[in-house]
Amino acid sequence: MLETLKSLLIALFAVAVLLPVVRYALRRLSPVEHEDAMTVAEVKYMQKKELKLTVAYFFFACVLSVLSAGLLAIIASIIHASKEHLHVLTPNFRALFAPGLLMGLTLAVFPLRLVQDTLLGQEQELYRKYMVRLEGRNSNRIYNLLLAVMLLVSIVIAWVAMRWHVAIDEDSIEITNMLLEKRTYTMQEIESIHYLGVEGEYLVTFTDQTNFNTTYLKPAQLEMIALLAEKSGLRVIR
Repeated sequence: MLETLKSLLIALFAVAVLLPVVRYALRRLSPVEHEDAMTVAEVKYMQKKELKLTVAYFFFACVLSVLSAGLLAIIASIIHASKEHLHVLTPNFRALFAPGLLMGLTLAVFPLRLVQDTLLGQEQELYRKYMVRLEGRNSNRIYNLLLAVMLLVSIVIAWVAMRWHVAIDEDSIEITNMLLEKRTYTMQEIESIHYLGVEGEYLVTFTDQTNFNTTYLKPAQLEMIALLAEKSGLRVIR
């Protein structure tokens, strides 16, 4: 939970820091020849409205990041579900939170646009003038292009992350990484099984020093660990 909150805070801080940089770049790309005049009071009023929009965006980003990570974990389980293996371990919420976070930050733009008119009320035209002053006249087109690129990148990263899984049979273990490279080990090639102090979290290491950590995989059942210990002839190290 704390790890998730920490990741969310870091991501939101990064967005808050990068936004002025992006705006400056947009301003340079599409300078405004004739600015619509705005009073100091109007600018301050629009800054308050923009703060509301920013808070709304951060709220949507947090909710959608958590939902995206959970949904990706479910999809990974469905994709790799198989009756051919005794156990199939797929990436869990923690493993997929990073791609889920990227997807959440991208998707949050859509509900923000839906509620934008409600949050702005009667000041939509004034807000448009304010944004032109900050970002230039072509910023909407550039934002739409960036959104499409970010959405595509998010989907690709999520798809790659979901390909990692571990298949366990009676006498062998097959590990498939994100690049779909497969390694198969016999039970006798297990060098150690470490219990990491939390239920369901184990580090299984093989003789070539390859390992897999069930902290980021699900479901890590006790009967599976018992099978690995029995077949390898090892005891679980606490």
